[in-house]
Amino acid sequence: MKQFIPADLYYQILENVPIACVDIAVVAQGAVLLVQRNDPPAKGQWWVPGGRVIKGEMMRETALRKAREEVGIDCHVGPLIHTAETIFPDGPGGIPVHSINSCFFVYPVDPAFNLHLDSHHTAYQWVNHIPPGIHPYVERCLMGAGLGRHTSAEG
Repeated sequence: MKQFIPADLYYQILENVPIACVDIAVVAQGAVLLVQRNDPPAKGQWWVPGGRVIKGEMMRETALRKAREEVGIDCHVGPLIHTAETIFPDGPGGIPVHSINSCFFVYPVDPAFNLHLDSHHTAYQWVNHIPPGIHPYVERCLMGAGLGRHTSAEG
C-alpha cells in the first residue's frame, strides 16, 4: 500500500529535488486521452494522465497504477515514447516544481472500458490530432503516440 509523506517534508523535497514522474498516453480507437488538471502545477491545462513514482515502484508499475487511479482503466503498458523535464513556477504550496517525466504508450485491457476521473481532473477529451496551444511536453507525448497536427487540408 502506498504511503504519502507528510506535507512539510514533501514541500522540502519540492524545494530541493526534481520529482520522478510517469505519464501515460492512453490510446483507444485511434485517439489519445487528455485530462484537464485540477491542481497545480499546470492547473486548468490539458495533460496526459500521470504522476509521481513511489519509491520501490518500477516505472511500468507506476503507469499501471496511474491508469487505474486517475482514469479508472486497466491497461497494458507498451513502450516508453517520450522523456523530458518540466519546470513549473506554480507547484503545490506555491513551490516551483521540477519533474523528470517519462511517458508510456498504454492501451485498455477491455475495449469496452468505462472511464472514471479522479478528483485531480475536471474533464477529459479524446484527441486524434495535436490540439493547438497544448504544452510542448504533452505535444511530444502525443507525437510519440502517433498523432500529428490537424491542418485545414485534412478537413
